[in-house]
Amino acid sequence: MQKSGAAGVPVLISPSEPNDLECGKCSAEERGVMAVAVDEASQLRAYGVERRHDGLIYWKSDSTDHPRNWSTVRKVFDTAVIIALEFYTTVISTTGASVADTAGPEYGFERRQALVAFTFMYQLGQAIGGCLIPPFSEVVGRRLPYLVSCAVFSIFCILTAVVPSPSLIYIGRFVTGFASAAPSVVIAGSVEDIFNAKRRVWVVVLWNVGTTMGLCFGPVYATYITAMAGWRWVFYSAAIVTGVLFAALLAIKESRSSMLLGRKILHIQRHTKISDLSWHNPDYSPHFRALLDVVVVRPVTLLVTEPLVIMVAAISAVSWGIIYLFTESLATIYGSIGFTKTQASLPFLAVALGTLLTLIPRFWDMRVVRARQQKRELIQPEDKIMGFAFAAPALAIGLTWFALTVPPLVTGLHWIVPTLALIPIGFAVNELAYTLSGYLSDSYLLYSASAFSGLAFVRAIVSGLMPLIADAMYTGLNSNIAGSILAAISAAFCVVPWVFFRYSRKLRQRSPFACFSLETHRRTQVEMD
Repeated sequence: MQKSGAAGVPVLISPSEPNDLECGKCSAEERGVMAVAVDEASQLRAYGVERRHDGLIYWKSDSTDHPRNWSTVRKVFDTAVIIALEFYTTVISTTGASVADTAGPEYGFERRQALVAFTFMYQLGQAIGGCLIPPFSEVVGRRLPYLVSCAVFSIFCILTAVVPSPSLIYIGRFVTGFASAAPSVVIAGSVEDIFNAKRRVWVVVLWNVGTTMGLCFGPVYATYITAMAGWRWVFYSAAIVTGVLFAALLAIKESRSSMLLGRKILHIQRHTKISDLSWHNPDYSPHFRALLDVVVVRPVTLLVTEPLVIMVAAISAVSWGIIYLFTESLATIYGSIGFTKTQASLPFLAVALGTLLTLIPRFWDMRVVRARQQKRELIQPEDKIMGFAFAAPALAIGLTWFALTVPPLVTGLHWIVPTLALIPIGFAVNELAYTLSGYLSDSYLLYSASAFSGLAFVRAIVSGLMPLIADAMYTGLNSNIAGSILAAISAAFCVVPWVFFRYSRKLRQRSPFACFSLETHRRTQVEMD
């Protein structure tokens, strides 16, 4: 039951607490006010919301309209569709180096010019889109960016293949890269919207494994399609697949809980006589300048002022970029062993195999989560980054192993020996992506898309540069020296996990943005993470 408290703010009365109505001492006017309050509460309950002590409207914890309470079928369908979109656009992102071999001479491109057109322009578009699209999703929701980006991606894949213009290659790859940023980074917000911390562990694993496998399948996909049907069919097929995914996206639901609550309150205003439906709206942008702050200023501010975002972005960019470096270097290395062009793309499958090992650290994560829950303690972002400590040395070991077992330093060695080194590299790349992106998502919660956009920007720029760097390194140096340089850089990362374990929680607690995100999350959640 509710009654009017100080300043007219409704407050709750415990059913066991004596009150004026029960004692028969209130006036007819007071009884009328209380009856209205009871009627209001029942109406709000019917809509899955409630008014709390502060007078604001919140979700009821059991509301089936809140994304955390959707049916399992709905959660599985929506998540599967957006992960499929992310997987496939990631496949297309690593086709550039393979396509450049065939399409470059057709357009009169030199090798590096072809790499810029087909690889760097895609990543440049993704970098810019990664800054603009995700925070925008915190204003317009998650569903619209998925739909628009998928449609644009499909259209410009067709144009890239059909129009015989060098300029359109640059434009088409840039625009498709820009569009691919939506599934790449908005998905972090969608996963946080739908799943609590315990279930989010496995969903984020699936997402990251799918994404890293997409990177690995891209060169194989492009090489075989180009050999069988020509390079244009890489883009024709991309247009067809994303067209199908667009149709599937039409069936997904909006998942941003604050936006859904706002829509529900508008519905209540239209269909009831309840007044004062105030609520906490973290997405409110009263004018264009405020919108600009959300879409541009906030992500840039996070990227340049938040130590945690800076560290995560730097480490993730280098590790992720190694796959893009391999799209240029592995063909040369395995060609020197005697592989054909199509065969030289197959070692990427060893990298993909390594991503499956990321399931092992998750059992440690779940053990920590269960221990927290048994003690009724809140799960902290630091509870799920133990895999970081495994991934950093695995990357250094894998790169060192690979660098020391390929020609010209070693000749006559069976190809399986360097290929096996790609398995720990695949594990490390995926594990770093999982733990670091998950850490940002758990630390910044409702604003995870903004935090993730800075990471995505740096990662995309570095990934776009990596094939160009590989062309220079593996041409100017040899495969062993170039590989040893990468191994040395990755070895320096081995100390970073322990820095995280010691200082990350303090840095997060001192971050005004992380603290504000946590408070906002607590106002809109329906269950404890």
